[in-house]
Amino acid sequence: MAAFRKESQDDEDDYWSGIHKNKNKKKFNLFADDVSVEQADQMAKTKILLKANDFDEDSDTINWDGSSVAVTSTSTSKQSPTKPAQDITSTKKSSPSALAPPQSPIMSKLRTQTHSRSQSVTLGINPTVSIQPATVTSTYSRSTERLPGSSSNISLQEVVSNSAPRAVSSNDRAKMAEEIRFLQRSLQRAKESGTTKLPVEDTVRCMITGEPFSLEVYRCREEKIELLDRALNTHDGNAIITIVLFLQRTIKTSIFNLELQKRPVAVNHYINYLKNHYDFEVLVDLLGFLGRNEEAAMFKYKQAVSASDAGVKIKSLKTCHRAHFMTDQGLAHNTSLLEEHISLLERQRPIEDADARDEQEGKVMLFKSYPRKSSIINMSVITTLYYCCFYHPGLSENSLASPAAIRRDYKLTDKQYLWIALSARSRLKQWTGIEELFMTKGWFGGTKAKAVIGFDRVCEVLYKTSAPLDILSKYLRMIDSTDRRIALAKKMKCHDIVVDTYLAMKDRAELTDYAKKLTPHSREAYYAQDALKSSTVKWKN
Repeated sequence: MAAFRKESQDDEDDYWSGIHKNKNKKKFNLFADDVSVEQADQMAKTKILLKANDFDEDSDTINWDGSSVAVTSTSTSKQSPTKPAQDITSTKKSSPSALAPPQSPIMSKLRTQTHSRSQSVTLGINPTVSIQPATVTSTYSRSTERLPGSSSNISLQEVVSNSAPRAVSSNDRAKMAEEIRFLQRSLQRAKESGTTKLPVEDTVRCMITGEPFSLEVYRCREEKIELLDRALNTHDGNAIITIVLFLQRTIKTSIFNLELQKRPVAVNHYINYLKNHYDFEVLVDLLGFLGRNEEAAMFKYKQAVSASDAGVKIKSLKTCHRAHFMTDQGLAHNTSLLEEHISLLERQRPIEDADARDEQEGKVMLFKSYPRKSSIINMSVITTLYYCCFYHPGLSENSLASPAAIRRDYKLTDKQYLWIALSARSRLKQWTGIEELFMTKGWFGGTKAKAVIGFDRVCEVLYKTSAPLDILSKYLRMIDSTDRRIALAKKMKCHDIVVDTYLAMKDRAELTDYAKKLTPHSREAYYAQDALKSSTVKWKN
């Protein structure tokens, strides 16, 4: 609107300035006494033509001496662009009566001044310049086109359409309606809960029942603590954690921790919330403040071992070791275990890298015969020992992959080592190398076979790996218990061991019953019959 008023004011200034410029110009009165009928008719037609072509009002159309001026129009609305303009006064010039009688310039001027106040239509006269209508524009007509009340060529429909408001689309109406509904809901909530401070018990009740409530109206520390106590009395977990988070956000951390420490139920809810929302830094700090160092250390340990990359895991475990385990004497036992874990990872990484490279290059035949099923990294000590006994059985103790070095560094027992080493060599079918696992030094420098796990278990391991009968029979004979030896020999179908055991026991009846169960005319059946016919054995019955 301000821009419209300014534009209208500028046009109005142009209009009045145009009048000021033309006020001293000569005007010719259409109704003067010395104007003939033909001249008046000529002047009227010229005036109409000037209006049709929107010429300036001060354009000259009549000479000072009263003679008409030939007007050439270039308007496309009156004639064709190719048809030359015709002199509109050519028909009048041929009539002698069309010319006014000659008058003196002084008389003409006096008459013009005498009728200038009462004239109805005047035309500005320029005695020396003849202006073509197509080159003249009206300042007044331009200003009146912009004014609502001006007599311009703009129709009323155009004025109304330009001034009408822009149509609102359906999307805009939907957005405005949604905004209105949102503001209404916000206002309603503000009226219900935000304008007044409800009692603490009413606010907690609203939290439990799902009604609108506001905690921001409680500014006092005592009121906030009372809110927490009321929620704890209701045993509603959602209300408790909502108020705990409100306290954590609105009071100092030191005060919050002190007040929370007095309420174990609230502590448990808050810890569970921090775990579920992965806010681990705050959780560890809170556990440390509450004196739950072991829980904080175990949580950091679980977080460290969850890393997939071995390098990142080792770094995280070392940080956890320095921050939580070394500073707490109560975690001394766990500290040693963590150190072994870090050491095991640092041992597994170079072994894995070297074996993966050898397997890819195909330099070791063992990797071709028995391809690796998985990476050794993150495996346990026992699994690492089995891996090294299988792929690196003969390495010295100064090597990282040496089974003896693993046994020494991680303090494995003889039973653990023997069981794992026997399983690995049995799978490799290294039957000749098994015997050295059982050889120990005697008192007088000699050696004897001894199995700390028992030869019965040794035979079970060999039987599972499909050891030959002679190997099984060799170690079955080393079992001290005759009942155990007979049971395993029957299970493993070592018939000679059963016959020899019954023969050593001098139990003729059991041997006779067992011989009947053997396949007739088989080697084992003939061996049992020969034992029964032996004359050197004194049978019990």
